[in-house]
Amino acid sequence: MLYLCEGSMLQKREITNFNVLIMKRIVKLSLMLAVCAFTLSSCNCYKKMGKKVDDVNITCNPDVLLLKGQNVVTDVTVTFPEKYYNKKAVLKITPVLVFEGGEIVGTPKYVQGAKVADNYPVIETKTGGKYVQHVSIPYDPRAKVCTLEMRVEASCANSKNGEFVLLASVPVAEGVNTLQQDVDYSAAMKSMADKFKRVTTISEKANIMYVINRSDVRKAQLTSEQVKLFEDFVKENSNKDRVTLGSIYANGYASPDGPLDFNDQLSKKRSESGKAAISKQLKNVSGVTYDAAAYGEDWEGFKELVEQSDIEDKDLILQVLQMYSDPVQRDKEIKNMSSVFQVLAKEILPQLRRTQLVASADVQGKTDAELKDAAINNPKSLNVEELLFAATLIKENKDKIKIYEVAAETYNDPRAYNNLGVVLAAEGLYAEAQAAFEKAAQLSSDAQLNDNLALVALAQGDLDAASKYVNSASADVKALAAVANGEYQQAAGQLEGYNKAVAEVLNGNLSAAKSALGNLKTADAEYLRGVIAAKEGDKNAAVAYVKSAIAKDETLKAKALKDVNLMQVISAADLK
Repeated sequence: MLYLCEGSMLQKREITNFNVLIMKRIVKLSLMLAVCAFTLSSCNCYKKMGKKVDDVNITCNPDVLLLKGQNVVTDVTVTFPEKYYNKKAVLKITPVLVFEGGEIVGTPKYVQGAKVADNYPVIETKTGGKYVQHVSIPYDPRAKVCTLEMRVEASCANSKNGEFVLLASVPVAEGVNTLQQDVDYSAAMKSMADKFKRVTTISEKANIMYVINRSDVRKAQLTSEQVKLFEDFVKENSNKDRVTLGSIYANGYASPDGPLDFNDQLSKKRSESGKAAISKQLKNVSGVTYDAAAYGEDWEGFKELVEQSDIEDKDLILQVLQMYSDPVQRDKEIKNMSSVFQVLAKEILPQLRRTQLVASADVQGKTDAELKDAAINNPKSLNVEELLFAATLIKENKDKIKIYEVAAETYNDPRAYNNLGVVLAAEGLYAEAQAAFEKAAQLSSDAQLNDNLALVALAQGDLDAASKYVNSASADVKALAAVANGEYQQAAGQLEGYNKAVAEVLNGNLSAAKSALGNLKTADAEYLRGVIAAKEGDKNAAVAYVKSAIAKDETLKAKALKDVNLMQVISAADLK
């Protein structure tokens, strides 16, 4: 048995160029050895076939194996010349992926001569013929450096036991193009947004209540607990670090009963008296400004209080408010309901005779520098929104991971778990990322989690797990799933940037791939440019791009030395 293992070749020479002529000679030598083996056996139906073995042509398309979906694929074509194939011969040709440490056996193909009683494709003796064998073998990561062998076994129709005898193992292709695996699934994963606000607004309100048709402020109103709390708020925030106190507003209202013009004037007087009263109360507080505004009859407040009440006919009252927009007509219709109006006059209207005091203050949050320092050195001192935002300010993923872990553990927030998963995936820690996404999904049904779970499954090559999420995923996630399933043409139309470029190279559309890369200067983008240049036969450009990629990410050198997309153009010496 003759076979060639690229792994051993790489150990001796670091890298080898795929040479079609040498491969054809090996194929012919293998077939010659096969003929010799049968000459020594009791079956001699291949004896004459061996004399013209040089005329047998074996080709692969593609001549470098391609990882498509989860399988290594190629089409092997064997062409037999005229007056060559023995009428009683049967060949069993089995594709075998051979690599260091193992092999994977594919589905065999059978062909036969015209006088064989089986139902295999017939190779005519007079005219010759050919067969095409589609090879599809489940991919094993160890097989990236490998040889595809066609193991040829033969049997003669007149043999006693009909058993197949091994002729030879014919190497027909070397290496696997695994460009499909270069898709960046982690780049498509999305973080969930924080709700951090640099400036937050706090406020306090209080009501000064009035007697019907009056606008003078009673002393008891200024000593109420509500007003005291309001005054404390103003005093506390008038000169506080990182706090800017806004104006104090005195908004006057009247209850919606009585003449409209009178109530408009009454609400104005109440706003002015309320402003005067509170400014006097806070005369020792510096830097405070005051403003007054009149709002007339408070129909909105009236409606809200009625809705909250247990008044027997409240639905009827609300119906009147809906039917009539004119305040005079409203007042008339409600007063016509005499028994209802008595309840309103006692329970609702007095609450509307007021000046509402409103104070607000803008609180300035921590600076970016303070947030970064706290997130790294004292993360538990920050609230969840501050932690999630601070993580976006950090460059190093190892620090981001620590911050998100604290946020997740401390606040059990789905966003923290999701964002942790995104960063873990960016570091290639897909199993840990999956666990984080799954925890987030237990806490939230956000559609983004479905997408990220699909992507992390795709990144791990688990198409079955990914399929659980892909149907309800976004268009770009579906496109990436199409790449993983070898449907490159379908995927390219939906993708953008680097991932689109990968799909276009797999489609053989190098021009579109270069366009998709645009101005991207990442290590992966430069490496892909090197692959494109190699496919175009431009060695100088290929070497330059790959060197640029290695300068950004030195781990790419080891990848380049085993990449069949580069082997025909770049040698180890070129990358020194």
